[in-house]
This record gives sequence, structure tokens and C-alpha cells, in this order.
Amino acid sequence: MSRRTRRSRRRPLLVLVTLLLAGGAFLFWTRSGDPAPAAVGSPTPTMSAAAPSASADSSGAGSADASDAEPEDDGEEATSRPTATPAAPEPEDEDEDEADAGGLTAVTVSLSYTGYDTAAAAVVAGGYADGVVEEDATCTLVLRRGGVELRGESLGTPNVTTTDCGEVRVGGDALTPGTWEAVLSYTSDRSAGESAVGEVVVP
Repeated sequence: MSRRTRRSRRRPLLVLVTLLLAGGAFLFWTRSGDPAPAAVGSPTPTMSAAAPSASADSSGAGSADASDAEPEDDGEEATSRPTATPAAPEPEDEDEDEADAGGLTAVTVSLSYTGYDTAAAAVVAGGYADGVVEEDATCTLVLRRGGVELRGESLGTPNVTTTDCGEVRVGGDALTPGTWEAVLSYTSDRSAGESAVGEVVVP
């Protein structure tokens, strides 16, 4: 075998070996340039220690605010709650009040007539209590004029559906000439009432 043929065969082998060595060196170089696994997995220094305190402070502040806010909420709820107020008593009829207070039943009294009796020098009047039939009732004629008040009385007489007052008289020196107001009132153990105001002229 000649030297040329040996050299020609060795050249491809040398080239292949050289490429393999170069590839291995490149791989080794690239691996040596990568960060170590320990460095990759090692934790970097952070402010993790301060984070819990900050969160604790924030949670504490929140709890403090919440605790401070609770009384205000309770106060608002207390003030906003509707309160029950007692209903005002309904007004009753004045006649019923008077009847209940005195234990007497209100009756209607009518003034039938009024006039001046010249012979008796007195004012005379008649009337009755309607809807009651009673004994021992008293009828009173009241005359008023210029701050003066005069009275005369008579006994009631039971009738079919009424109690008659008969004729009531008011006289005396105090009965001066002029126009007087006349009211006939009625009272008994169970009933009471008075008539509307009438007028009588004394000459």
C-alpha cells in the first residue's frame, strides 16, 4: 500500500475526530455558561419578613376600624328604629262627659212660653223635659240681665211621655224693666238638662 492511500484514508478520520472534539468542547462551553442549579433554586432575599407585619397592621387597623364603627352602626340602627307612640284618646261628647261625671242622663228640655204677669209682678214660664217620666224633679227658671241673675223653681209633674214643669215664677224688686234672657233647667236623681235661651220683656 502506498503512502498516498494511507494519507487519504487518515484525513477523513482526522476531520471526523476534529469535529467530534469541537462539538464536545462547544457543548462543554455552553453548559459551563448556564447558571448552576443551586443558584436557580436558591431564594433571592425579599421583604417577606416585613409583609406579614404590614398585613397584620392592615388587618389590625381594619379590625380596629370595624370595632370603632360598630357603636356608630348600633347608634344609627337604634335611632332609625321606629318607636311606638300611644294613640291619643278620642274626644267624647260633652253631654256624655257631663252625664258620666255626675251620673245623670242628659235630657231635652223645652221652654213652652214666657211672659210677664202684671198682677203678680213676676215673669212666668212653662216647659217640660222630653222622653222622661219622673217624680221629685225640679224645674228652675233662670233670668239674666246686665250681670244680674234671678231664679225661680217648681216641682216637675210626671206625664205620659214627659215630665211637666208647670208654671215657674220669678219676681221681686231685682226684676227691673228691660229685656231678660230666660233659660229653663231640669234636674232629678237620674236626669239633667236645660232649654235654649229665650227672651222675656219686663215693662
